[in-house]
Amino acid sequence: MKYVGTRSPIVSQLTNRTRMVLRATLCSSGRLVLRTSGHRSLPVTSHQLRAPWGSSQTQRTGMLANGVVSVGIVNARSFWWSKSSASTQATASPSSAPNPPLDASARPYDKETGATPSLTASTDTGHALLVPDTMDTAIPDEASLASEPSVVANIIPPLHHGDFYDLGLAQWWSPAGWVRYSFEVLHVTTGMPWFYVIVAGTMLWRLAAAKFTIEATRNASRLRPYAAELRTIDEKAEHADQTAKLEAMLQKKKIMDKTGVSMLSSAGAPLAQVVLQFGVFFGVKKLVTLPVPQLHDSGVWFLPDLTVAGDYYIMPLVVASLANLQLMLQKRDLDISRPEMAHIFNVLRVVGFISSPLMAAYPDGLWLSVAAGLVISVLQTRILQIPGVRAKLGITSITATLPPTSLMDTYRYIRRYIQQKWKESQPQPSFPAQKMIKSKSGKASRK
Repeated sequence: MKYVGTRSPIVSQLTNRTRMVLRATLCSSGRLVLRTSGHRSLPVTSHQLRAPWGSSQTQRTGMLANGVVSVGIVNARSFWWSKSSASTQATASPSSAPNPPLDASARPYDKETGATPSLTASTDTGHALLVPDTMDTAIPDEASLASEPSVVANIIPPLHHGDFYDLGLAQWWSPAGWVRYSFEVLHVTTGMPWFYVIVAGTMLWRLAAAKFTIEATRNASRLRPYAAELRTIDEKAEHADQTAKLEAMLQKKKIMDKTGVSMLSSAGAPLAQVVLQFGVFFGVKKLVTLPVPQLHDSGVWFLPDLTVAGDYYIMPLVVASLANLQLMLQKRDLDISRPEMAHIFNVLRVVGFISSPLMAAYPDGLWLSVAAGLVISVLQTRILQIPGVRAKLGITSITATLPPTSLMDTYRYIRRYIQQKWKESQPQPSFPAQKMIKSKSGKASRK
């Protein structure tokens, strides 16, 4: 069937629809590309070879003509059809006779531009589309795309060894610098996403401080029976002169020698824990607040950006819950001679939840590190409370614990404490001294 006249209504309608389809789907930044499902856009001119209009291979399918020799794309599916290339080839009938070639003189033209469209086809289904010859089909190479600022701005370069040192984050004299350098080595060496780097790095540093935790727990358990005596010595030395203070120190040293606790270990073990914990905290804090560009991509969907604070206070609430669990476990190791410590722990539990909105001012990456450290602390505390583990490590077993203290008991205790301090702060009324006149014995004096 040939087109009659200069322009038939069917060809005109087809041309308009084809132009709309090309503008909507095939034009990317003003260039013609071939869209395939699940694959990158490929240029039509570099992957297809045009066939002559009068060639015997030229066929028509409906109102569209096949005028190209397709090279094909491996494992690609056509944008215009939902079936794969294998199913299309299977349904094609090899015995069907080819349609007669389309006469070149009957090719429609565009009245507005005066251009005669050529035919291009998709690689899977064999259907052709009318494409104006005047359309620019040049596809830029990768070098030109990489030179565009909009493309380069969205690319985050990978991290390399020494980048933290260039940013001033890996100082050798700072514990926070040690922590950040270890995170850099862990990320570059293993290739783990930053979410897992922060979690694993924090846990490794807390496990490195396990020796100091065990030593501090052992010393506290050995000194617990002498807690009341040591507190009495400290109270006497507080208001004593220099000589009495020296005597108090000698008495405390005798008690420690009796229990096998040295002055250095009793003070050094808690100090080492504090230094490492603050090193991890401030190390991660500077990473997420600087921020390091690579931390914008955490590698997990539920916490995508570690440099911003969440909208629903999820991480602060997780940290507050873990801190409450840690305080509940530590109440078993408290000194029974100081019942006020149970009330102090209850106050800290309430403060943890109240301060959750304030914690939301910092990025989620910081609280992710704190939560990972609290998980290790909870596990260490619970393991060190097992009698068999305590006996193995030389930690004195717990014989007596404080009774359970509720929040209402803490409220009553705080109210009585405030009332007592208020009465003590009020000035006592002073009465003038009355002169007692004693009558002299004897006769009354006469004037």
